[in-house]
Amino acid sequence: MDEKILEILIQNGMENFEEFVRRYERMVYGIAYRFLNNHQDAEDVTQETFLIAFRKLKELKKSGSLNAWVYKIALNATREVMRKKQRKKKLMDNITHQPRIPITSVGESVTMIDINVILDKLSSQQKKVIELRYLKELKIKEISKILGCTTGTVKTHIFRGLKILKGVMQNGDL
Repeated sequence: MDEKILEILIQNGMENFEEFVRRYERMVYGIAYRFLNNHQDAEDVTQETFLIAFRKLKELKKSGSLNAWVYKIALNATREVMRKKQRKKKLMDNITHQPRIPITSVGESVTMIDINVILDKLSSQQKKVIELRYLKELKIKEISKILGCTTGTVKTHIFRGLKILKGVMQNGDL
């Protein structure tokens, strides 16, 4: 069955792509949900998997297993989501030196801080440097080349940005 679908996909492209999606959608969602344990993230990974599969359809060799190929794409897309979440967590840990900072307000239950709300407290330059350093995990030299400034300037923006973020976290100025 996989070989027939594969052959039809390679020959006809988009016309039979819907059948391909129907055939593998549950498997892809299951892989993503098993690792991410989040419905929305699993749906996003499922969609991303089929976008990648469609773009790379021409690269698929007839000799390969379609099932294994789709599984590999789904697993890689899931890993990328997990890496992004890990980077955000790492940034929060760097800012607060604590794994989580609960924020409570009167009449509401405990909610977790949204990293984007916190980063909006920084100047645009500080925000860029913090994102490049902690979310993209670039080295200071790489950041200085990207932004066209000295490594000292990058270090200053990181220092001042982290200082502002720590103040925001401690004071709850969200």
